[in-house]
This record gives sequence, C-alpha cells and structure tokens, in this order.
Amino acid sequence: MAGIVDALANMAVTGLGALLGWNITLRAQNHLQPSPFPWQFADLLEHPWRVQALDPGQTLDLYGLAAGMTVLDLGCGSGLFTRTAAHMVGESGYVHAVDLQAAMLARAKRSLEEAGVLDRVALHHCGAYDLPLEDDEMDLAILVSTFGEIPDKLAALNELRRVLKPGARLGVTDELYNPAFTLPGTVRRLAEEAGFRLLAKANLAIGYHQVYINAK
Repeated sequence: MAGIVDALANMAVTGLGALLGWNITLRAQNHLQPSPFPWQFADLLEHPWRVQALDPGQTLDLYGLAAGMTVLDLGCGSGLFTRTAAHMVGESGYVHAVDLQAAMLARAKRSLEEAGVLDRVALHHCGAYDLPLEDDEMDLAILVSTFGEIPDKLAALNELRRVLKPGARLGVTDELYNPAFTLPGTVRRLAEEAGFRLLAKANLAIGYHQVYINAK
C-alpha cells in the first residue's frame, strides 16, 4: 500500500511540476510576443474550479450588463462568458463574440447552440484592431483574461472606443494563473491614455476586475 501511495504522490508532483513549467514557458513567450491562449487547452477555460472562482454572472453584473444591451465579448474563447451574456441580454439584446482562433469560435458556437442562445449572438473571426462593427454601436465591451494577449494594446483600446457608445462601459478582468496576466496598473494607464475613465474596481483572490466608462 505504501508503494502505491508513494507512486501516486510522485505522479501528482510530476504533473504539478509539468503544469508549472508549461505556465512559466507560456508567460515568457507572452511577454516577448503576446498571443491568444492556445485552443488546444480550451477545456481549462470551462473547468469547474475556474467557473466557481470567476463566476460569469457575477462578473457581468459588476460590469453593468443588463437586458436589452448590445455587448462585445472580445477574445471570447470557448464562449463561457458569451453564453451568460446572451442569457442576460435577453431576446431584446445581442452579443458579438470575437476571437482570433477559428477552433475557439467553433467550440463557442457549439456551446451556444446547446444553450439555445445562438440566435442572439454573432461570431466574428477577427482581431481587435479592425472590428466589423459600426461606430457607437456597443453598450458594453468585455475582455476576460484577454488584454495581455493583445500585442498593440493601445490600438485595441482605441478601436474599442470607436465601437462603444459615449458613456458605454468597458469591463476588464484578469486572472493570476493566466499566462498573459497583465498588472492592473498597466491596464489602467493604457485605458486612461486611450480616453477611458475608471468607474469601479474589485480585487479577487485569483485576480481583479476593472470597469471603465467611455469618456468621449
């Protein structure tokens, strides 16, 4: 029995070490060349531990999402927050989900179909610098663990200001275990440089939330 316990313990340590090494490698790569979270690890985005620690409904409530809004989910990934946003905006609202990775969008589409809300979501395979949206169209834009993955962050923020209505909100959340984690002070500095004004913030055990208003 002792031998089995020791073997299991060694396996756990080995697995933890491999995960830690993978995370460190991704962090280093993202520091040098920001890039999206790999679609091959999309299951991690839907892990119950993550969903519990970063509850989508609570997060979107903090951002000020309400029924009837038009919402942009930039870097939607597997669609975790897109699905919740689609439920919350209701039949009179609409969600635009954007991601650079076609495989992520395909997964998001499947999950939206299963949730019965695909009819109120548009999926866009594109980046953050040239969004296929009209000026002053969005009531809210959200970036959940996405900001650090964008190489030219100021260009993305300027594009978000373009599509957001005057007085509309921008919600930014990041998680400490995200390989592209960005310090909250960096986000605030760049957001204010782009013309956003900080409206609210909250710290989490695993990261932080920030809510900005489009001051144009």
